[in-house]
Amino acid sequence: MNKRTKRFVLAGGRLTAVAVIVAGVVVLTSDASPLADPPVPTVRPQPGPAAQEFVNWLVRKDAARAAAATDAAGAAEPVLFKTFQGMTATEFHGRLGVVPPPAESATTAEADLDVTWSLPDQTSVKYRTKVELRLVEGKWRVHWAPTVLHPQLAEGQSLAYLPTSGDGALLDRTGAPVAPDLAPQVMGSVRREVGTLTGTPGWQVALVDPAGVPVTVVQEKKAQAKQTLTVTLDPPVQRAAQAAVDQVQQGAVIVAIEPSSGEIVAVAQNAAASTGGLVAMQGWYEPGSTFKIVTAAAALTAGTASLDTEVECPGKKTIGTRQIVNDGQFDLGTVSLRQAFAASCNTSFSQLAADLPADALPRAASLFGLDADFTIAGVTTNTGKVPPAGTVPERVEAGIGQGKVQTTPFGMALAAATVAKGSIPTPNLIREIPTTGGTGRALPGNVASALRTMMRGVVTGGTATQLAGLGDVRGKTGTAQHGDGTRSHGWFIGYRGDLAFSVVVIDGDTSKVAVGAAAGFLGAI
Repeated sequence: MNKRTKRFVLAGGRLTAVAVIVAGVVVLTSDASPLADPPVPTVRPQPGPAAQEFVNWLVRKDAARAAAATDAAGAAEPVLFKTFQGMTATEFHGRLGVVPPPAESATTAEADLDVTWSLPDQTSVKYRTKVELRLVEGKWRVHWAPTVLHPQLAEGQSLAYLPTSGDGALLDRTGAPVAPDLAPQVMGSVRREVGTLTGTPGWQVALVDPAGVPVTVVQEKKAQAKQTLTVTLDPPVQRAAQAAVDQVQQGAVIVAIEPSSGEIVAVAQNAAASTGGLVAMQGWYEPGSTFKIVTAAAALTAGTASLDTEVECPGKKTIGTRQIVNDGQFDLGTVSLRQAFAASCNTSFSQLAADLPADALPRAASLFGLDADFTIAGVTTNTGKVPPAGTVPERVEAGIGQGKVQTTPFGMALAAATVAKGSIPTPNLIREIPTTGGTGRALPGNVASALRTMMRGVVTGGTATQLAGLGDVRGKTGTAQHGDGTRSHGWFIGYRGDLAFSVVVIDGDTSKVAVGAAAGFLGAI
C-alpha cells in the first residue's frame, strides 16, 4: 500500500489537526507535539462512597474503622465503641439515602440514614438520622457528631439496650434476696406456695450518660412483672436461732415473733427435729408448765386469784383422783401466786384449775390465740388444742399443760407475744399477703401486766435464772410428760423487748436444755 499524508488546518489560529496515515493507522497530533498522549481529564471525587463506607463499618460494629471514615476519629471511636458495647445484644442495619452530587465548588454534602436496631426478642427500633460529609484535603469524610448515631444523642452520651426483668423475687426482712441457707424448711414451704416468680421481660433502648444511667428513653417494651415478695424472716435472728438449736443433741426448735407487728422473724429446727417435717409450726406437743400462763390468766380473769393471793405449794397433792407432784417434790408451803409461778409449782396451779369452770381454760387459751385458725401465706400452722375439761381430773391435768392439752411451738411463741403486746398479734410470713383468721383481741383488765410481772420473776428468782444476765427477759419454763409418762419435752417461752419466742427440746427430759438453748439464742442477738 502507498503511503499517503493529509493535513487539515483550522481557521483563526485554532488547533491544527494533522492526520498521518501510516500503514492504514490514523494518528492525531498537534502542531506543538505531534506524538504526545491526549490530556487526561480531572475526575472530581463524590461523597456517596465515603458515606457508604462509614455505614458499612457501622453494620459490622467496627468502631475503629467507622471512626477512621470520619473527620474526627479520636472523638468518634470511644462513642462508637461504647454504643456498640451498650447495644451488644442487637444488630445494626443502616440504609443510606441518595447522596446528591454536590456542585463543583461545594465542600459539604448530606444524606439521610435510616437506622434499624434488631433486638433479641425479634422486635426492632427504627429512626432516621442525618449524615453530613465534608471535603477534607480532596477527600470526602463523614463529619463526626453524636447525632450521626441518633438525632438526640449529645456529647458524653451513648446508646444502650437495657433489658428489664419481669421476674419477681423473694426478699428477706432486710430487703436482700433470700439466702439459700435461710430457714430451708420454711422457705421450701414458701416457694411451693408462691410458685414461679418468672415474669415476661421487657427492655429499653435509651440514651445513657457516661455512668450508663438512662437520660432519654428512645423506645421501650414494658416488662410484665411478677410481684416481689418480702419474707419476714430476719437473717441475724434466724442464724442465732439455728445456731442455738444446732447445739442441742435432741430434736430442738425455736420460733420467734415480733409482737408489735406479728411478723415471724425466725423458724429454726435442727436435723433431729426436721425428720418430722415443719414441726416448729405444725407439730403437736404437750406444753407442760408453759401453759401456766393460761391457767394464771383464767384465775385472774375469774377473780379467784391475784398476784399476791396466797396459795398452797406442797410437794405433792391429791386433787380429786389425780395425784400431782412438784419437780423433785419441792415444798414451798404457802406462798403468793407470783412465787408459785416463778417456782413452777404444779400443786398450786392444778388446784387453781380444779376450782375453775369446765370451759375456763379453753376461754383463757383463746385470749392467747391458741384456738385461732390462721391462714398464713407461705406456711401451714397449728396453734393449740384445749378442749373443755368436764371433770376435776381433766382440769387438774390441763392446768399444768398435760392431759388432752396440746400446743405447737408456733402457738406458744404467739402466746408469749400476746403477753408482750397485750393483745394477740396477727402472725405474718409474707408482708405483701395479709394473714386471715384470728381476732387480735386484747387481754382483759390487768392480766397482761400481772403475767409480765410473774414471767420476770421466773428469770430473776425462779426456774430460768440462767437468763438473768441477758437483759429484761421474761418467760416461763415447762417440762411436759408424754406417751407412757417416761419421757418429757423441755420448754421455755418468753420475750425480750420486741422479740417473743418459744424453745422446745423434744424428749429433752427437763426444761434446763431449753433454757440453755434460749440463752444461746438471746446471747447471739
